[in-house]
Amino acid sequence: MKKIGKPNTGAALLLTVIVIAAALAWFIRAGAPSRTQEDPLVIAYGDDIAGLVVQKALADLPAERADIGLDTVNMGDCCGSNAQFALSTGEVDVAILCPDAMNDLKEVEDLYIELGQLVYDGNVLVTRPDSPEDLKVIGYMNGRDEQRVLLEENYGQGVDLQPMFASALPYALENKAVDAIMLDVSLAAKLNYPTRPISDGVVTTIMIVREALVLDPRLQALIEAYNAAVAELQEEEAVIQMLCDYLETEDTKEVSAFWKTVTVRFGSLQTETKRKP
Repeated sequence: MKKIGKPNTGAALLLTVIVIAAALAWFIRAGAPSRTQEDPLVIAYGDDIAGLVVQKALADLPAERADIGLDTVNMGDCCGSNAQFALSTGEVDVAILCPDAMNDLKEVEDLYIELGQLVYDGNVLVTRPDSPEDLKVIGYMNGRDEQRVLLEENYGQGVDLQPMFASALPYALENKAVDAIMLDVSLAAKLNYPTRPISDGVVTTIMIVREALVLDPRLQALIEAYNAAVAELQEEEAVIQMLCDYLETEDTKEVSAFWKTVTVRFGSLQTETKRKP
């Protein structure tokens, strides 16, 4: 009699993993079910200066256009796993991302296209009043390779660069675990520490949109509202007021003094978006 061997559990497990991976890959490529005009256009933004501009743009919409089917979600860190999952599954229609998060979207490049560059030089360096002139240890936001590259270009390979969660960076600076930290300018504005620019003309924030929605009238309304907000923010007084609202302070002189230490610029979006060829 032929002896029946034990089931090959290892092979079965491997097959299961392959099937699940294939199913997930198909789902990511397929994206979420197609949205209709009844579904809101979901805009994801992070804890950064571009997110503040998006919120201002939507808040400034005229009353007759305020309810046009736009919804927002704060994804915190655009390089975080939650943000990546939401983008890869098509749950988000429009997203505000840093260049590193854009580079991580290679597996869903068929779902999204770039809509425009929103912020230039949004990354800034923050030090303590007693930080040494010759910085030895600098903390930067975890997962942000563009910040690491900027620091290496400015301080050379000899500096000790420490990636950390954004929430941990201020504590590391205050407790003298690092000599300086690199943050988005909106997060730096919350700290009462010396701040200075770290780049000149470098793109730090990008807007992307699901390709299937490039002709959606709600997207065009968002673009117009964003460009109107950017046009208003060309006046320093408007920027100061936006930051005061964000910081929940009426001290315009202090906020203005902070803003003069950085060189952040805002970019407009193209009013007409074409599909990929």
